[in-house]
Amino acid sequence: MGAWGYGLLQSDAELDVVDEIEDEVAKLAKTKRFRLLHPKDPARVKAKLDSGVFHRAFLYFHEKKWNHGMIYLVVMAMTLGSTIPAEDLAQVNQTLKQTPMYKEAKGQLELGLAGYKNNGEPWDFQSKSIIDAANASSTNEQPAATGGFQMLNVMEKWGLMPQGMPGGPNDMEKGMEEMLKHQKEWEAKQAKEPRPATEPTPKVDLPQEEKDRLEAAVKAWFNFQMAPE
Repeated sequence: MGAWGYGLLQSDAELDVVDEIEDEVAKLAKTKRFRLLHPKDPARVKAKLDSGVFHRAFLYFHEKKWNHGMIYLVVMAMTLGSTIPAEDLAQVNQTLKQTPMYKEAKGQLELGLAGYKNNGEPWDFQSKSIIDAANASSTNEQPAATGGFQMLNVMEKWGLMPQGMPGGPNDMEKGMEEMLKHQKEWEAKQAKEPRPATEPTPKVDLPQEEKDRLEAAVKAWFNFQMAPE
């Protein structure tokens, strides 16, 4: 799906990070599953976090230098009304200043941290779920260019997307390194193997209108990636 907004928990990348957080918290809590996002029994999950599981997980993510792990653990805890230790709140405020995020998402968390009572009352970040976004878009006039189909995706910036734990299964940098490694191995193998003679690929001359459209799309994507947040 990608992303349907720039607020908290409005992208697949964020949900992947939450999944990884839940897996790590489950290990610390010595349980098979530890659902933080929309749990069936919020009171039970909150009680478990307040028993010391939150603090242990927060310290573990801090040791791993996983900024997004600390940030989204706090986000999940706040939505449940968990009691967050003062030193962890101080650390996440500092971490937030050093971590690239979309302006809307960072603003939501800054507002939440400033207003969170830390007394058991859950905090609502006011982020639209994908269903809310779809329902909202269905009330608007559907664009004729898409045949009446409303696109929900928004364009994402690589540098502002949340990252998985360093060295973990969702570590994008590690994934890129692995991909480049396999590509080099494949290229080296191809260089040793004789290639059969092939006919040259015929040149496809696109209409000027199509060339202009593609060029404009590439420029728009590049300008979006380079624009300051």
